[in-house]
Amino acid sequence: MRRGVRTMAKRIACLLLALALLSGCCLSAVAASSYGELIGGVLEDMETINKSCSGAPQQSANGAYRLVDLLAIIAMERDSLGLYGSTVSGVLESLNSNNKNCKGAPQQLANGVYRCAEMLAILGYELDSGGRYASLIGDTLERMESNDKSSSGAPQQAVNGLYRMVELLAVIAYELDSGGRYGDMISGVLSDLEKNNDLCESAPQQAANGAYRCVDMLAVIAYMQDSAGLWRSSIDGVLESLRTNNASCNGAPQQQANGLYRAVEMAAIIAYQMQ
Repeated sequence: MRRGVRTMAKRIACLLLALALLSGCCLSAVAASSYGELIGGVLEDMETINKSCSGAPQQSANGAYRLVDLLAIIAMERDSLGLYGSTVSGVLESLNSNNKNCKGAPQQLANGVYRCAEMLAILGYELDSGGRYASLIGDTLERMESNDKSSSGAPQQAVNGLYRMVELLAVIAYELDSGGRYGDMISGVLSDLEKNNDLCESAPQQAANGAYRCVDMLAVIAYMQDSAGLWRSSIDGVLESLRTNNASCNGAPQQQANGLYRAVEMAAIIAYQMQ
């Protein structure tokens, strides 16, 4: 995973520079083109690093780190006034600095999903112009911090981060669903998270549950933004890949990798939709 870490650090440096330039750019066509290149670059990084992964734990870490990158892009796409640029950069810098202290893929996964949750909180605040969801977002971050203190290791930290990600994605989905059309789908994903959690016998199974529910919630958001139906086949395709790959998974670690890779693909669709 060493080469992957170097690639990740290079990607973060490129993101910081590119996002800083884009935040002051007034030419929407240029911005859209630049964002498109960044999105494609993250997907290429995931594929390249995957080839050097020796197993599912490293693949999961790869997926989590790439998801942070994509959420950073989405956050900057939403940040038309440039109010959150330094906050986004701070999360990316935390990902990089914490990565240097990680002693293996499980700790990298925990680092990645924690930073994903922080990036989703930024998105939630960006969308919350009226302050309706601010306390809920803050409470979710506080719960992640509180649960982290009682976690006995990286596997439990990964569960904590992934479950908070699902909750924050639900907040974002509710914020975007101004007409209330998708309320049942959002609550259905949250219900699945809870019901499947009751069946889990270990932290790895819980993490797989969280990763799969992240894909489901991202799909709800992607469908929500696809009013013209232009992306429906792509969204359906990612969900089908989740199901197909799950059938060949030999355990929870492979399911985690499957879920996080599909989450990256779904987030890429959302990022492309926002151009």
